[in-house]
Formats: sequence, C-alpha cells, structure tokens
Amino acid sequence: MNDYNVICDIVVVTYDIGPSLSPFVAKVCDIIQADTKTEHMLTPMGSIVEGSFDDVMALVDKVFKTIAPDYERVGITVKMDYRRSKKHRMQGKVASVEQKMNK
Repeated sequence: MNDYNVICDIVVVTYDIGPSLSPFVAKVCDIIQADTKTEHMLTPMGSIVEGSFDDVMALVDKVFKTIAPDYERVGITVKMDYRRSKKHRMQGKVASVEQKMNK
C-alpha cells in the first residue's frame, strides 16, 4: 500500500495548557517538519502532509506517541484525500483553484 499518495490534513490540540496553543503547536510542527518521507505545509488551522499512505500514517502515529505522554488530553483530527494518479498535489490543488478564480 506504500505507493498510494495521500494528502492529510492533521490538527493536533490539547486542552491542558490554557488559551494559547502556539507552544504546543510548535512541538507538533517540529515533529512533522523533521519527517523526511513526507512533504508538509503549516496552515493557520493545522498542517497538511503529503506522501505515501504508510509514511503519512507513520507520521501521525509518531506525533501521537511523542505528544500524548506529556498531556492528560490530546485531540487529533485527520482528514485524508487519496488520488492514485498524481503526486505533489498540495501546491497544485491551490494553483488550480486560483487559476480558475475571477481576479
């Protein structure tokens, strides 16, 4: 299954640290950005990760296993899009929509 290319929207939060999540988000981003098997993009509301299904799932697993022991409660939301015929779609999807917008 390693040849399946997916884009994964991952949001990781904790409820243990008060109103500012940026220190927690920075820890999660450090884990994601250290991964060399996936492409990744930080957004204001989460991170987008692209790669093989197995590599993306391994990264989600690593994020969980690294973060969870330090917090009483962690929430992780994963939304995934699979397309067999294309890779490197993160920028391409945005560029396609922007090209079609009225400017």
